[in-house]
Amino acid sequence: MKILFSSLFLLLASSLLGQYYYNDIISLQQGMEQYKLFRSQRIHKVTANSFEADNSPSEGFKLEQDISLDGKKIVLQSQISNGRASITSRNYELSKLKKTVAASNGIETKTEYGYLENGQLQKILVTTSDTAMHTQSTELHSWNYDTQGQPDFMLKIKNGTDTIRVEFLKDEQGLIAEERWKKKNRTLETYYYYYDNKKQLTDIVRFNSKLKKLIPDLQFAYDEKGRIISMTEISLSTSNYLIWQYDYNEKGLKTKETAYAKEKQLVGSIVYSYEQ
Repeated sequence: MKILFSSLFLLLASSLLGQYYYNDIISLQQGMEQYKLFRSQRIHKVTANSFEADNSPSEGFKLEQDISLDGKKIVLQSQISNGRASITSRNYELSKLKKTVAASNGIETKTEYGYLENGQLQKILVTTSDTAMHTQSTELHSWNYDTQGQPDFMLKIKNGTDTIRVEFLKDEQGLIAEERWKKKNRTLETYYYYYDNKKQLTDIVRFNSKLKKLIPDLQFAYDEKGRIISMTEISLSTSNYLIWQYDYNEKGLKTKETAYAKEKQLVGSIVYSYEQ
């Protein structure tokens, strides 16, 4: 079985999901923390090797990340077993992600980030261009906060006209508990966020209309240092899921990701190496 890999710094998992608080806020913060870790340890190259369940190398897999000496640019080159290749560049200013440009199979996606003076995310503008079809689309996420500095609502505007309002409800601790997508006073989707006693996100849940109950999309577990040591991705359409387990070295760098299927069957793994 060819493995389906997931990495926080690639943000591949989050790009496939719809929760905006997780995608825009939490994943961005996690990516920033990893970037700072790379910079503090003077990492200039990250290489990943993929292995199948029988520990044989995954055919056609490539993943390399090169970090410029000044830390202002990161170039990621990736290729998976079907031969699809992509190149992504990330630009940083004052340790904040300002722009990413990803190109793959004639499609270019440019993502620009804007921040408030206090460092909070203000907006994300995604521009997608298809060079073959000569088409272009945009999606703007405009974030607004309450007096406590927590997200109040976000406007998602596609191509300048199609707007969805995403509202955020807090729990008694002030943490984001619900994310509601609304359009013309109609609720399109609702996500629920759950936390442990350390205020660490543990579950992102939504209602499954087929099963008539709440089902998690993502579940997280942490070690004593607050690092994610496992993530479970659950498919609402097929009821299958993948469990990702993460290992770290003494410096806090991720060394391995191991994937297991629903039946606890080993699917594959990714091993990381770093150059200073």
